[in-house]
Amino acid sequence: MQTLIELLIDIERLGSREAARWTNGLRTLAWSYAELHARIASFSRRLDDLGVRKGDRLMIWGENRPEWIAAFWGAVARGVEVVPVDFRFSADLVRRIQHECAPKLVVCGSAVDASGISADRLHFDEIPRLPQARLSTTPVTGDDIVEIVYTSGTTGEPKGVAHRHRNICSNLDPFQREIARYRKWATPFQPVRILTLLPLSHMFGQSQGLFIPVLLGGAAAFTDELRPAALMRIARNERISVIVSVPRILETLQQDVARRYPIPAAPSRKGWAGVALRWWTYRRIHSGFGWKFWAFVVGGARLEPELESFWARLGYLVIQGYGLTEASPVVAVNHPFHTRSGSLGKVVPGQDVKIAPDGEILVRGESVTGTQGEWLRTGDLGEIDRDGWLYYRGRKKDMIVTREGLNVHPEDVERVLNAMPEIRDSAVIASADQVHAALILSSKAVDAADVVGRANERLETHQRIRGWTVWPGEDFPRTPSTMKVKRHEVARRIAEGTSPTAMPASALDRILAGRASARLVEDLGLSSLDRVELLSEFESRRGIEIDEETFAGIKTVGELTALSNALAPQKPAAELSNWPLRLPARAGRWAIQQGFVFPLFRHYIPLTAAGLEHLDKLGTPALFAANHTSHLDTIALAAALPPKWRRLLSPAMSKDYFRAWFAERSLKAGLLYGLARLVFNAYPLPQEMAGMK
Repeated sequence: MQTLIELLIDIERLGSREAARWTNGLRTLAWSYAELHARIASFSRRLDDLGVRKGDRLMIWGENRPEWIAAFWGAVARGVEVVPVDFRFSADLVRRIQHECAPKLVVCGSAVDASGISADRLHFDEIPRLPQARLSTTPVTGDDIVEIVYTSGTTGEPKGVAHRHRNICSNLDPFQREIARYRKWATPFQPVRILTLLPLSHMFGQSQGLFIPVLLGGAAAFTDELRPAALMRIARNERISVIVSVPRILETLQQDVARRYPIPAAPSRKGWAGVALRWWTYRRIHSGFGWKFWAFVVGGARLEPELESFWARLGYLVIQGYGLTEASPVVAVNHPFHTRSGSLGKVVPGQDVKIAPDGEILVRGESVTGTQGEWLRTGDLGEIDRDGWLYYRGRKKDMIVTREGLNVHPEDVERVLNAMPEIRDSAVIASADQVHAALILSSKAVDAADVVGRANERLETHQRIRGWTVWPGEDFPRTPSTMKVKRHEVARRIAEGTSPTAMPASALDRILAGRASARLVEDLGLSSLDRVELLSEFESRRGIEIDEETFAGIKTVGELTALSNALAPQKPAAELSNWPLRLPARAGRWAIQQGFVFPLFRHYIPLTAAGLEHLDKLGTPALFAANHTSHLDTIALAAALPPKWRRLLSPAMSKDYFRAWFAERSLKAGLLYGLARLVFNAYPLPQEMAGMK
């Protein structure tokens, strides 16, 4: 493979196969490769109309969607340089990136507010499929730039990494060859759907969301959901094969699974018999994820051995890898059919890796950007055993890699802290892969929580301080010659508990220990993943399942504390049973409706139905809305519809009407509820009560 243009040929060849899907758990949008190819052609035509030519730059700032993929490949087809930007970045950081790279056009999604961007803008919704559009490509070479990737951002001037066709193609070549060996064996399992939870602005996210699905002839899947229960439901309902994530998402899934299901000891049998026995032992969990799901691909941050062994014990494959943005991105990876626990895998062919005398991992090769054959110093410590397996041993440099896989430079956070008059000096370190600040205050009267809250308002979400310590001494330990702060020594003392005001390690304890007026997002800097983790820990401790809308309304620490005190432990809410869809219930429903309900209804209420011919061209799913809400609307609609539509009806009924059944288990209310479900296949829709799933 010389350029990515060659993959556009594969996209056209795959035709009717599924290429991409997006779901929010309720609605799903799916594209075939033919649809994707048509959208790429339409978008490249739109670039022509807007005067965007080869060598110009196009910024994509939006959430993961099939339209993101179409915009990327449309730009590649025209030789336009893509600048992918994380949709979680603040508008201020995006404006600075825009000033740095000067894009001619910005393509944005629904999850961002692009009103402050001065360049011409195009929304995802404006990437239509033009029936007559034919894809023509602009000639490119291996030395042409594909994209400029900004790695997580800083409070200083943003710096981008330029990736050329030869860099990315060199990284994909060994995967293309290896996948070709196994492609025929994957045919019975197609479409192999890869649910990518990393943003497509991230090189690891691109690898698993843009390139590998095409090589597999499979499909990329995306969702905005991060809640563990929602991810399990999506994996089951959308028949997901693989989930790609950072370790932190696996942690929240682990907590939720451990809370929901009994986890007996793992069988001791090895080999295929052992795998089958594990699947049987943990069949409830496998049923929860769906029987097609079998593996996690994890990268972007350190994976704890205990987390890997937990999922392996349940019978799931955990495929760990190691990469860098500058390496385009994969350096080493475990083969799906030959993994080694605790290892980052073996070095990808085409790259050289060696361990420096001080233990630092050094990388060079065609996929490494901007080194001209020199060794790239990764800043990571590692080992390579005699069989060629690479192992991670920690960070050499001070940069913090959060559990979301984002980079934080301590100096950027310290620059904000040290500009505040209440702080004489600060030292930022990693604590549990999160940002922790050691503070030397100007006086004992300073409220450290208030200062940190105001500092977080000026930091990006991934840079925000999650814990802090008031340093007891007059100064930090420093090197004799350069007088630089010894961060490792600061971290060691805090870990040993020599500082009296270190924040609690638990996320929930850390939040509840703050001032009541502190806002969870604006002051404490909680990201969407933080809120998911907080909700999971909250539910685990209280032994309850909390309505997401209730939790979403919590804005301050005081409101969170009040919710914690108000809730009593209870059994988790069960998912809605599907017994009305089984054959005996369907047969009983038909008999009751035809023999009793409809004749009685028509006897007392004459019914006229007009416009039934409009149903002939109507597909599913469809929503019928009555213009007068009464208990007879459902019967009138069911009696008016043809039998083939009547069988598909699932009316919403007020959950609040059956409050006595859900809250008190009243037998009378329970009988009425069961009768409504049996006779009309109705489902409970709450108006004020919790529990909408």
